[in-house]
Amino acid sequence: MIKMPLETLQQARRSGFCLAKSLMPVLYAMLATGCQALWWGQGDDEMPAVRPGTLASLGTASAAREADLAVVEGKLDENPQDAVSLESVMRSYRDLLPLVDDPVKQVTIRHRLADLEFARAERIMTDTAQDDLSGAIAAYTNLLAEYPEREGNDQIYYQLSRAWELRGMTGEQLVALDTLVTRYPDSDYWVEAQFRRADILFINGRYAEAEQAFDEVALAGGEPGSSKESTDPTFLMNAYYMKGWSQFKQGNYQQALFSYVEVLDLIMPDAQDAEAPDQRYQTLTEDLFRVVGLSLSYLDGAETLQALFRQTGSRPYEVLVYDRYSKLLIERERYSDAVDVFEAYIDEHPESRWAPRYFMRIIDTLDLAGFDKAIPDRKAEFIKRYGIYGDYWPQTDPETLVYIEDQLEILLPELADRHYLLAGEARKEQLTRQNRNRQPDDTSKPGPGVAEHYRQAASYYAEFAATFPDHPRTPERLFLLAETYIELQEWPDAIQAFERVAYDYPAAGKVSERAAEAGYASVLAFREYSQTWLNETSADLFALQEIQQLNRLRFVNAFPQDSRAPGVYYIALQREFDQQNLEEVIPMAARLATWQPAADPALVTEALLMAGHSQFELARYSEAEQSYRDALAMMPVDDERRPGIQENMAASVFRQAEQLAEAGNIDAAVSEYLRVGAVAPASVLNANAQYDAASLLVSAAKWDEAIGVLTGFRSRFPEHELVDTVPAKLAFAYRETGQWEKAGDELNIMVAMATTPEERRENLQIAAELYDQAGNDDKAIDTWRQYANSHPEPAPVYMEAANRLAELYESRGDIERRNFWLSRQMEKVDQNPEAADDRMRYLAASASAIFAREALAYYDSIRLTLPLNESMVAKTNALEEAVQAYQTTAGYGLSSFSTEAGYQIAHIYSRLGADLMDSERPDGLSELELSQYELLLEEQAYPFEDSAIDIHEQNIRRAREGIFDEWVRRSYESLRGLLPGRYNKPEVTAGAVHDLG
Repeated sequence: MIKMPLETLQQARRSGFCLAKSLMPVLYAMLATGCQALWWGQGDDEMPAVRPGTLASLGTASAAREADLAVVEGKLDENPQDAVSLESVMRSYRDLLPLVDDPVKQVTIRHRLADLEFARAERIMTDTAQDDLSGAIAAYTNLLAEYPEREGNDQIYYQLSRAWELRGMTGEQLVALDTLVTRYPDSDYWVEAQFRRADILFINGRYAEAEQAFDEVALAGGEPGSSKESTDPTFLMNAYYMKGWSQFKQGNYQQALFSYVEVLDLIMPDAQDAEAPDQRYQTLTEDLFRVVGLSLSYLDGAETLQALFRQTGSRPYEVLVYDRYSKLLIERERYSDAVDVFEAYIDEHPESRWAPRYFMRIIDTLDLAGFDKAIPDRKAEFIKRYGIYGDYWPQTDPETLVYIEDQLEILLPELADRHYLLAGEARKEQLTRQNRNRQPDDTSKPGPGVAEHYRQAASYYAEFAATFPDHPRTPERLFLLAETYIELQEWPDAIQAFERVAYDYPAAGKVSERAAEAGYASVLAFREYSQTWLNETSADLFALQEIQQLNRLRFVNAFPQDSRAPGVYYIALQREFDQQNLEEVIPMAARLATWQPAADPALVTEALLMAGHSQFELARYSEAEQSYRDALAMMPVDDERRPGIQENMAASVFRQAEQLAEAGNIDAAVSEYLRVGAVAPASVLNANAQYDAASLLVSAAKWDEAIGVLTGFRSRFPEHELVDTVPAKLAFAYRETGQWEKAGDELNIMVAMATTPEERRENLQIAAELYDQAGNDDKAIDTWRQYANSHPEPAPVYMEAANRLAELYESRGDIERRNFWLSRQMEKVDQNPEAADDRMRYLAASASAIFAREALAYYDSIRLTLPLNESMVAKTNALEEAVQAYQTTAGYGLSSFSTEAGYQIAHIYSRLGADLMDSERPDGLSELELSQYELLLEEQAYPFEDSAIDIHEQNIRRAREGIFDEWVRRSYESLRGLLPGRYNKPEVTAGAVHDLG
């Protein structure tokens, strides 16, 4: 690949097409000489003449291409303005091509264009890593296709192989090289092609084959009588060199080292002066030292190296090659190569005491060569490598350290000031460009170029201060550093630099005016810095604000007489207040109030207010009240904040009342609550104070006083948010004083205010119970009815409500409404008997029993009269209803009601039989007819009597279950009359007892 010096390439790019016109005569002159100069050219008279195609010419495929690129790189004249771009040369060739009639010259030009296209693609790949080789490859391929037998095609195959190589397509490259070697065995490129083939084999990991191929190159180059023979030892050097690499890759590191020593021996044999090695082998020499290092790294490093030279014998080139070779290059004005040598030495020996000196020699060499544009970057690199932050600094010797400090004392300020000035110029250009393009005026943030210069300046200012902390110019450099960081909006660094100027370099015997300026500047920088904290986490934000607070206090304490100090101190006070560091706020506010010289009254007023707020939060309410009074005294009468401060005073009194209440001093607490209205009549706390006073009275069981305060509160503050809680308190107070009806009225108010159905239900229930307790049946009925109609659940409470309504209606003689609520009780249990508890079943059974007893009474009231068939129907219907009613009662499963039902059902059947026998007899019956009639009645009555006996017997069997209540006992009594032979016998027990004795 053609190598173009970086500085020249940059100059060529900047120059553009300024020498396009001067290029055309050069091209015509080349064509006029038959294009001979386009291909081979002449060798550098400072370099030994070598034959084209040798390894010495690997980097210069043709002198003609160098000639063209010399024009591109500006080598026709050292004046940078004479340089032109590669594109200009190619465009000139293209413009020339149609003007040339000679076919040979046309092909030559096309060949030249292909070479230039290849050079252009190489440059693009070098600069941007983009593959733009397609044009060159196509051009070479077309030439080979159109002129397959043309002399010089070996060079095209050579270039084509290089193109494939750049593309990384080693397969195609190998094909091109194979073709060159096979078809052109006498080509000047044959040795190189063979060498590159070996190189590809090497790259492909075929190291044994590569070793053999490199061996063939060496043999061909040194074979006597061969057309490829050269008196130059380059063939042998490179062959041995790559042979060593091949051995290295095969893991035969020791043998590889011997190969490398043979190369070095060829370059600098024992008979040759080691202080003057042949400059032709500079690159090879550097590569040898590198690969020797690699080989040693795979062995035992220094031990292997020591053993190597012990085995081979000492060599004179071990320590002198870098120094001697660099001097030789400088003498020959090969400044770029000399710089490369210095850099190679530095890379190989970065810890050497000569490394910084060699680096300064690089700068001196660039200066000698006139490469001024590259010097600043080199100086920057020197600082980076050997400055205080480099790895070199802590390990070097004192003498070298003094040398480095001498250089840094000059370089650091020089580069810092340079970048600061460049930043200013770039800023002006930015503003001009914005004005020209009518862009928004956003000058707060520097553009990329501006920022980069400022950042470089800042780094050098900072490093100067770090390197020379006691230098008399260090405070000045730190102040400039801080201002640079301000321009960059890098606030933490700016603040740190300002603080160092303010507090680390006090002037002897007095406060430095510059120090105060720097201290206040750090406060302002912190203020700007805080605008960038919006996205910080809570923890990070707090930490940053704490650091800012320390910065404010540091300035105030260091410069209390500064006119800006009270304002900064007030901000610090505000910060402590915002963070609720209340114990800190109170003394800080007192300090600001007594500042000398006196601070702005507005600041003092604010300080007193913050003190009052802090004392209030710390429960020092009496002190808070006084602070608020003092603040009010300093405020203008028309200050709109006065009502708020008066409200704060009222709150202070209110809190004092609360403290007294907590201490158990009820009377004093009530008195303080009432004082709230005196301190601030319009205070919103006035109502709360009265309410809390009433609450205290309630808690102290001072019911009459509490009732008075509560009723007064409700009448004076009907819209207050706490008014809805008054009914509960009043209800409680009324109950405690036995005023049941008033308590119920308050509960009814609570019913209307209830927010949930459950709350409404509970309040209704309690209100109804209170009205019951007060004996107000009307309100009790209304409330119980409202409850029962609205809240069927929970079922137990509903049953009690329905039962109470039945009782109240019965007491009034309203049997219809009583029966309605009795029926509702039965229906409730019948709807879900599994969910009914014992009380619910009892109430339902009780209600059913009432209906059954009334049915029984109705049954008993019916007399059997003539005509018997008609009265018997009415009696039977009544019997069925009564029996059904008692069966329903018994169905609720309560023994007390079941036994009653059993007895009464038996009684009904027994009574029917008796009623039949007692019924009227028809008139006009004979004695026989009457006897037959009665016999018939007995036949009708006996089944009823039998049924009654069966049911009574079932009822008395409950005694076996432990149930022997009134109704079981009455069943026994009935059976004694119905079956006296079985149930009316006297007990015989005494004899049996005596017999046992």
